Amino acid sequence: MANNERLTKRVKKIEQWMAENEEMGGPKGYLDTMVIMYQNARDSAIRESQIGQNFEKMRSMLFEFLSEHELVDEWDAFVSEKQDAVQEQQTEEVSVQEQAEGGEETSEAPEEEKK
Repeated sequence: MANNERLTKRVKKIEQWMAENEEMGGPKGYLDTMVIMYQNARDSAIRESQIGQNFEKMRSMLFEFLSEHELVDEWDAFVSEKQDAVQEQQTEEVSVQEQAEGGEETSEAPEEEKK
């Protein structure tokens, strides 16, 4: 008898949960959502793999073209110029003294107020 009551409560809870989640299509809706998410993740992984393969093909064709037309030295010079240009870019530096002065000013302000 106790088992019957417990099982009845469980079934009622399940029915209540299904009624609350009717907009999603109940348990089947959640399953469908998970299946779609899994398929999308798998498709994304496949596309990423294909993009990587295509990139490697293009890279190998580029280097094949450069070597056939004897442009390797020019390519190396071009790449080194670009790398040098990137390395020359620097951010604006703030001197340590300016930061210290700002700190001194703020520490002096409360002393003046105390006087």
